[in-house]
Amino acid sequence: MWQRNNGKSETEIIQNQFTAYLTTAVQRRRHDYIQQQDRRLQMESLTEDFPFMPECSIERDMFLGLPVLMQLEDSALLLALKELSERERYIFFARILDGKSFETLAEEMGLGYKGVSAVYYRTVQKMKRKIEVMKNEF
Repeated sequence: MWQRNNGKSETEIIQNQFTAYLTTAVQRRRHDYIQQQDRRLQMESLTEDFPFMPECSIERDMFLGLPVLMQLEDSALLLALKELSERERYIFFARILDGKSFETLAEEMGLGYKGVSAVYYRTVQKMKRKIEVMKNEF
């Protein structure tokens, strides 16, 4: 049976901490990647003489080409992300990177609020188990 995570039990606290860890790891890597691309673009624009630069959102452009899975350094996290289905990966990244609510994701995917939240939390649990297995192997 599905229950809302109130963060009161030990399991829910650990779940929230792990979700925070994943969110932070992905956001930091995304930020570093965007900064690297921005520095590269600045260096390229210094060497080329363009009369003007069209206005664009660098973050939006970088995000569209962001190979998140290729930029992660934590191999256990990388493997866990690669084993997710496309739907699980989309919900996970949309929730973490875009900050989309379960309601918004439910409308986009044609699922209910509970369905999207269940997929998200099962995904986090699946990733957590995979990371623990990988860490224990080393």
